[in-house]
Amino acid sequence: MRKRILLALCAIVIITATVTVCFTGCSQTLTEQEGREILAQSIQNALDSDTYYIKYRYNDNSSSNGKFVQYGLNVQGGTAKFTIAQGDVLKTVYDDTYYGRSLKKDADSKTATESDYVTGKVYWEEDKWKVAPCTLEEYLNDTKIAGYNMNSVAALLDGLTAEELQIKSVSRTGKVVYMDAKVTKESSPLSQYSELTIRIINDKLSYIGDSAESFYVSISFGGPKITVPTWSE
Repeated sequence: MRKRILLALCAIVIITATVTVCFTGCSQTLTEQEGREILAQSIQNALDSDTYYIKYRYNDNSSSNGKFVQYGLNVQGGTAKFTIAQGDVLKTVYDDTYYGRSLKKDADSKTATESDYVTGKVYWEEDKWKVAPCTLEEYLNDTKIAGYNMNSVAALLDGLTAEELQIKSVSRTGKVVYMDAKVTKESSPLSQYSELTIRIINDKLSYIGDSAESFYVSISFGGPKITVPTWSE
């Protein structure tokens, strides 16, 4: 019995050591120039994507209840959903605005005609869902949404010179590239943070955040299915 236990323990130790060696061995230090080239390509790859879910979040670290504001933009090809979430651990209030092909309220989808559908921005106002015809591009550049779309996220880092974006370290582990950096361009909203973490996953920009996590932008290139509400007006 003791022999079996000892053999089992040895096996666990060997497996653990093997996994540790494998993960450690996968980490590779990159040069600053390599990091800049990878970052530039990852920004372009993100801009070229038509399916993504951006979470643009501010955390109030001074709040005992964990107050936060998050701007979420979920784009799934021809449909989209923009959500402003404000609150804390006790309560969160959501404000949703949709884009897509919306069916008129009370219309039967089986017998509905084209006049019962409107493609555009669907928003909640005066206790009802209203629709304003527009294109997806117009929706993404709406004054409410424009500051949190993919172009605005890319602009946080795109085109910065070596002096404006100081890269402290770059490493790659598997399909993830990690960077520690500092933005010194005074007009950039990122310049207020002393240290930034940047992550690139599968060759696409996926995360920008300060070390204290008072601010971060995360991007996943997928997202939940969007169901566009029916319009009343």
